[in-house]
Amino acid sequence: MRGTTVVLDRDGTLLDFYEMFHRFVLDLHERQRVTPPSREEILGFAYWTEITSGRLRIGSVRVRDRVDEVALRYMEHGRLYAGVPAMLTALSRAGVRLALVSSWVGTEPTVSLFERYGVRHCFGPVLTRDDLAGRGTETADADCKTELARRALDDLGHPTGDRLYVVGDTPSDMALGRRLEAVTVGVRTGNGGTLPDRGAPGGPDVLLPSAAELATLVLGR
Repeated sequence: MRGTTVVLDRDGTLLDFYEMFHRFVLDLHERQRVTPPSREEILGFAYWTEITSGRLRIGSVRVRDRVDEVALRYMEHGRLYAGVPAMLTALSRAGVRLALVSSWVGTEPTVSLFERYGVRHCFGPVLTRDDLAGRGTETADADCKTELARRALDDLGHPTGDRLYVVGDTPSDMALGRRLEAVTVGVRTGNGGTLPDRGAPGGPDVLLPSAAELATLVLGR
């Protein structure tokens, strides 16, 4: 499989970040001396929408202004989904080129997480918004991820014509794959419940329950 490259999303694809996010929100409530809502409410989509819209405040803090702390300060509470370390190891041993790209921040914490799980050696580039050299806050998510993915492919020496997969849990990941003319692989973990079905407009070429199934897909081809 030495003619194959896989570009992986991080959050919700490889990384279960829910405990990271929950602890971040609880700590903000504690520092602001405010009683937090239930875990179920905190982890709900409506709560996240309130954050991204800029409407949610905890005490005097607008949460959107602090949300990068989740990736930068709470990665120690994150975990890779079950089966993901074994999947990464299998692909790496088979000679598949692997890269991670994220339009969120946290390159160093991500590398530390991979080292903790013993899978850093499986990857070539590990790139996040941190790696946009001073333009991180100005670049739209789609443009950020596209630039990072193209940089990763260059770093890996991915030649035109070799098989390329892009794996993620959101419609934007599928759009990235189409821009790169890759096989798009959606996963149902993270925000994958919002992905259209395979074959539907905007849907992935392949839909998996989790990234743990990826080695079977890639090596089976």
